[in-house]
Amino acid sequence: MRTFGERLRELRLKSGLSQEEAAAQLGVSPQSVSKWETDKCYPEFSLILPLARLYGVSADELLGNEDRRVYWEEQWQEALRQGGEAATLPVTEAALKELPGDRQFRYRQGCTEHIMAFCAETEEEKLRLLTAAEKHLAALHADCPEYDAAAEMLVDVLMVLGRRREAEELCRKIPSSNGERMLQSVLQGEEQRQLRRIVLSKDFFFLLNGLVAYGTPEALEAAERIVTEVLGAEGFYPDILFRVRSIRSKEQLERGEKEKAMAEFLALRDLAARWAGAGGYDKVPEKAPFLVPHVPVTHEEHLWVGLLARLRSPLLAPLRDREDFRALLAEAEAKARADPEAAKVLLSIREEPEARENG
Repeated sequence: MRTFGERLRELRLKSGLSQEEAAAQLGVSPQSVSKWETDKCYPEFSLILPLARLYGVSADELLGNEDRRVYWEEQWQEALRQGGEAATLPVTEAALKELPGDRQFRYRQGCTEHIMAFCAETEEEKLRLLTAAEKHLAALHADCPEYDAAAEMLVDVLMVLGRRREAEELCRKIPSSNGERMLQSVLQGEEQRQLRRIVLSKDFFFLLNGLVAYGTPEALEAAERIVTEVLGAEGFYPDILFRVRSIRSKEQLERGEKEKAMAEFLALRDLAARWAGAGGYDKVPEKAPFLVPHVPVTHEEHLWVGLLARLRSPLLAPLRDREDFRALLAEAEAKARADPEAAKVLLSIREEPEARENG
């Protein structure tokens, strides 16, 4: 059987909090949290409910008395089977009298009231249920601000009540990406369309970077085809194509396929020639008007500099004796140094010994 300290530690880790973060929210020192979790001492009685709320469990579960939680869960499930959502509300209310800190039952209370409001026979009853749902969900959100499900349901309730500005303010206070996602359904008109473009652009950014990071041949090909064929945006995402071809060339060199690796770098040369200094990053592709201009996350807005940095890598030693490689290296260096904007970036790139010796 787990000790009280072991249970506290497990609940903290499940909540994704460090000892320092838990201590800050409880108003105690990290040393106190550490002592509780190693069973050297116990928290004061006044901290039991705050601990339960912080970890999203009932006080009984926190203290190890889980049988009552199981009992009420069985009662709730049976009420749902027998009578639907409306039948669960009395069970939820009874459970919360015994388990006041139980996050799931508190959430269910607000959700059930919200659902029942749409079945109300009178406007007065509908308003009463929505007001109760708002009260319960707002309290849960205040106690557990990291519990996005409560915030999302609260936003829905506020929207039904016609309090869009309050719903908008709530969404903007949620630090996670969920807040931005909720905000999409709250804003209206041009504001809504612009936010959806921003979110969609972020989604493409994370998708493309995720495929490149995955790094399999199939993932790299998918990233390349999305950029070039689906979006028609090679000048908008040249950094993605640089990474795709660089990874391929590295793998080809590891297999001894020098000709294929060289072909990848020549393709990068052509990409740099097409887009260096063209300002592609701030020109939305015609095939993808739903994207928004972005600032590249690396120095590869100066594409010749990006190419030069790769050509100087010691990993390309197997290519350094080739005439076409030497010519490409000289061209990249000349183009990079000719760009006054790129000159500053060039200073941050340290020439590897092999490059200085052969360049």
